[in-house]
Amino acid sequence: MITNGFLIILLLLTIVKWVKYLLGRKRVLSSEQVNTALLDLLNQERGQQDPNHNNELNSSRRIPAPLGSLHKSMYAYEKLRVCTHCERYTVLHEPSCLFCGKGTLRPVHWKAEKLVRRSMRNELLLTLLVTLLAILFARGAEQIIIACVGGAAAIALLWLNQRKTLSPRTYGELVKLFTRNRQRIIDGLIKNLDTAVEVGNNKEHKRSYEMFREVATLVQNDHIRMLQIMQLQSFVLRSDMDLELEPLMLKHFDPHLAAYIGELAKVKRELIKDNALRYVTSYEDEILDMKDGLSILIGAAGAAVRKKRYVAIYARFMARYASKLPKERFLRLYRVISGHPEQEWGELADIVSRLYEEQYGMDPESQTSLTRGHSI
Repeated sequence: MITNGFLIILLLLTIVKWVKYLLGRKRVLSSEQVNTALLDLLNQERGQQDPNHNNELNSSRRIPAPLGSLHKSMYAYEKLRVCTHCERYTVLHEPSCLFCGKGTLRPVHWKAEKLVRRSMRNELLLTLLVTLLAILFARGAEQIIIACVGGAAAIALLWLNQRKTLSPRTYGELVKLFTRNRQRIIDGLIKNLDTAVEVGNNKEHKRSYEMFREVATLVQNDHIRMLQIMQLQSFVLRSDMDLELEPLMLKHFDPHLAAYIGELAKVKRELIKDNALRYVTSYEDEILDMKDGLSILIGAAGAAVRKKRYVAIYARFMARYASKLPKERFLRLYRVISGHPEQEWGELADIVSRLYEEQYGMDPESQTSLTRGHSI
């Protein structure tokens, strides 16, 4: 009877595991869901978590410094690492832990999988223990054989179940890990920011900016964006740099961002898209009050002529700066408007037509340019 009881326990354990597997197949977490869970946890009430960093980071003299590419990963959570010694978290690619100084950093996915494998090992040990108890209390050879066969079958089925569920259980454990250790993760990211500020204050602006950029893959707020923008003001920007703009857009006016948009208009205008143009037109008056405000607005208008859609949406803005555009950008604007007479351009069409006749109508080079066309 006792042996039969242990065999029934084995059967129930095996059935429960497979039923949970079959019922949970439709609810398996994906990498995208794990990533979303982490970002949601880190960015809720984010304004309360910002450290009070010194905003005077940019140097008065710009330095030539080629920016390295951002460490690519398919999902943001894959950048997160945990120290196996002090259980602290970091997103920086430093060789040792910023808290304890030991080189025991491991990917957070490794930590979650380790916990799942430990749980699976315990399940197998429990099944083996029940099997041994069934054998121990068996009466006669027949019951021993039944206990051995039943236990071996239960262990085999459990092992097969664990192979199939390792990945989804790891994703589930990741979400639990993020939830349990949310404050530890936030503390680690704040430590990363402190380190980036310290590095920047030591005039290592390139390394400091790259640190800010790594943190920004997990925490998206205006405070970190401003720190990144201010560090960018320390560099001589070039077209071959790994620059970005969309992730740096702020919800309020900041002269550093406006100046950065103006710089991009000179070296990498393809980065100036809807959000940047909307920002420039929304804060046009504030930008005009800046020292180089007019050139920033002209640069933004010149970048807008890359696409007909931008010209149409910001036609009134374009009309105000059409006369100040460089020749190549103005001719591009003229081609866009003259090539789409069916579009409602408002006063922009009349202004551009008049300016073209006044400035370039008798210029053979301009006529050739219009016929041949230019890349943008």
